[in-house]
Amino acid sequence: MIRDIALPPHEIAQEPSGLTLVAVQRRGVPLFHARLSVPAGASEDPRGKAGLAQFTADLLRRGTMRRDARGVDDLIESMGTGLGIEVSLDEAALSLTVPGDLSRHALDALLEVALEPSFPENEVASARRRTLASLQSDLDEPSSVAARAVVALGYGPQHPYGHPAHGFRRDVETFQREDALGFHASRFNARGALLAVVGTAAPADLLALARERLLQVKWPSDARRAPLDFASLPRQGMRALVWHKPDSTQAQVRIVASGIPRRSPLYMPGVVQNAALGGGFTSLLVDAIRVDRGLSYSVSTRLLMARHAGLSVFASFTKNETLRELLDVALEKMAAYARTGPSDEALTKAKSYLSGLFPLGLESHEALAEQIADSILDGLGVNHLATYRSRLAAVKAAQARDAAAQLSPARDGTQILVIGDGEVGRKALADLCPVDVRPIEELA
Repeated sequence: MIRDIALPPHEIAQEPSGLTLVAVQRRGVPLFHARLSVPAGASEDPRGKAGLAQFTADLLRRGTMRRDARGVDDLIESMGTGLGIEVSLDEAALSLTVPGDLSRHALDALLEVALEPSFPENEVASARRRTLASLQSDLDEPSSVAARAVVALGYGPQHPYGHPAHGFRRDVETFQREDALGFHASRFNARGALLAVVGTAAPADLLALARERLLQVKWPSDARRAPLDFASLPRQGMRALVWHKPDSTQAQVRIVASGIPRRSPLYMPGVVQNAALGGGFTSLLVDAIRVDRGLSYSVSTRLLMARHAGLSVFASFTKNETLRELLDVALEKMAAYARTGPSDEALTKAKSYLSGLFPLGLESHEALAEQIADSILDGLGVNHLATYRSRLAAVKAAQARDAAAQLSPARDGTQILVIGDGEVGRKALADLCPVDVRPIEELA
């Protein structure tokens, strides 16, 4: 029998400023973890400034109003820790983990770096050079190019999610100190932000600690941001886009269709059917493509779910000579699966696999804070985690079958993305659907 995971003692408080505080007590490990999430994700990038959220976040530890970049490094290293900074489509998050007796020191450091950056001109120039060099070097990694292509084309250029988090070279070249200052001032505010703390103390004591340290800082702004337009994704017939990488002997392949946001009623049936299709090592597509035919040793399907939208993605790679065979097998198997859904045996295996995997995502202080924070910010609530396994077990075959039909990467309107030799791709796909070959530099 599958049992739900009991979450540790926790409290959630909504502050007058609009900030959400989350305190989680985890006994037994004398560590303290803090995670600050702010509404400054890649979807907030201004038009013509793709990558500004990531650029701004990368600059946070390059100097504050109190100390320069070396001083920030010394501050973090003096606690024997590292500062994590990540940017998703919806948030920017800063986090660190320290011994329990350094909790006040850690919170002060985290809030200083997040809310008091100075954005020195020389650091902005250095960051711009590093980002441009990184974008150029990514062109040598077909899998990185494919990841950029998936979001750019899956969502479309008008969608807030429709560009890579690191942006495009043409936009990054324009970044100035004023851009980072303006983005920080308008997006790093308390309204819509969440501070999660995990430690050995009782939740009430952890909340008191967070409030005490927050009194020492001033948020850049309390302005309300204009809501973004998360309109429906554009629908069109099947097409293929090949990004030409000269002399490629292999091709990266992605098959992309629209998916669902995390709050969708299809969330749990979708997760289950995806695991059976291509989300696990013993899934249908792995057996058909890797085990039975040896076309590739990397095969997967994923539901990329953000707060307001998502994508359904098949991913693999193969030799030039077997590109069309791989595509034919993938499209055939996914089309059949969309009609039938998983077998009873596959459904049972998928539930068991996901149920066993789930607790691993809550083991560490860092993972627990991230999961709880995301569940709250995405509007799911902590009950999403508390009842995850029982809801997983409750998915019926009919629900999984309906989700498979609605979320198949191979349904009407899918896009086939190939990173490899342009002429090879054109010939392989010519009689399948319209094919457009573009230079790979477009994705830099």
